[in-house]
Amino acid sequence: MTTPPPRTNPLPPDAIALLARLDKLSVEHVLVGELAAAVHGVRFIDDTVVIVPAGYARNLDRLSFALREVKAVPQAETASAPSWTATPGSLRAASRIALTTTLGELEVDFEPPATAGHLDLFENARRHTITPGLEVQVAALEDLIRIAEMRAGPADRTILPALHDASRPAPLGSA
Repeated sequence: MTTPPPRTNPLPPDAIALLARLDKLSVEHVLVGELAAAVHGVRFIDDTVVIVPAGYARNLDRLSFALREVKAVPQAETASAPSWTATPGSLRAASRIALTTTLGELEVDFEPPATAGHLDLFENARRHTITPGLEVQVAALEDLIRIAEMRAGPADRTILPALHDASRPAPLGSA
């Protein structure tokens, strides 16, 4: 089942382009982070695409190919002297890596806090239409809440009240 695209919180064009590139290359992943919250109607500040990819070999091949296509480099490195190359092995060795790409910031996190990774999140995730022709598997609100509660960084503490508000049922007669 898919849901309509978000009306109040459209994703930034670069994020949509990056998600479209992953989709075109059949990279299996679940979207988490603030942009996943935005799909659920929560206002976001950080436009970093955060994904939890499936960890099987063929998917890591597709993901590493996609990362090379968008010239991904770790955020700690400069584009003029990259020493890291996106390969299945380098991704797995990192387990969580923040990247700069030609289409914006991307974080690949194989096992966010309070989760067992892709399969755990996939269980409750739903496909959402982000833009016509692009559907993305998005983590459930309750999963986004447990990740933010466990990580408990400044951004997590900022977005948690909005996540909790979005997870509450709408009052009767507000439809």
